[in-house]
Amino acid sequence: MEVLVRNADGNVSQRDRDYAAKKLGRLDRYFHSANKVEMVHREDGAGHRIEITVFADGYTVRGEESDKSVHAAIDLVSDKIEERLRKLKGRIVKSYRKRGHGIPAAFLAEPAEETHTNGHYELKERKQFLVKPMSIEEAALQMELMDHPFFVFRDEDSNQIAVLYRRKDKHYGLLEPEA
Repeated sequence: MEVLVRNADGNVSQRDRDYAAKKLGRLDRYFHSANKVEMVHREDGAGHRIEITVFADGYTVRGEESDKSVHAAIDLVSDKIEERLRKLKGRIVKSYRKRGHGIPAAFLAEPAEETHTNGHYELKERKQFLVKPMSIEEAALQMELMDHPFFVFRDEDSNQIAVLYRRKDKHYGLLEPEA
């Protein structure tokens, strides 16, 4: 499994990188093929913020934690991702048994490190992803795994682009284009 470490300050030591690789290597047991793990380190007023994104078996799982110690932040986010992977595995097994056919693939997102100015709005980040038809349930699962407030996907029933989002009352909403 390839572990990529990104940070603007360049202050992640080789010891911290090795610790992250060892800790995240345990996540291999949940996948058939883990492509890569991306770790983003940022220092802020509260200490060290670690974001980890795992790309494996067509799923993208993301977690983020902060702590005063880099190792403690890595431990916290690793535990969070492991819990999400446990849930994912349970849901996949349940779905597989219920439907009796293959496991669905999801989007793969690759972040772009560009800044564009569009009029008076400044675009800080641009992401591109593959759009594959999926059910609303699959989109909700993928949104939970990435810990995002919304998720863009192609509805397998209507073949239209749709946006699933988390409401303030913890329920989901769905935005669909008019026909």
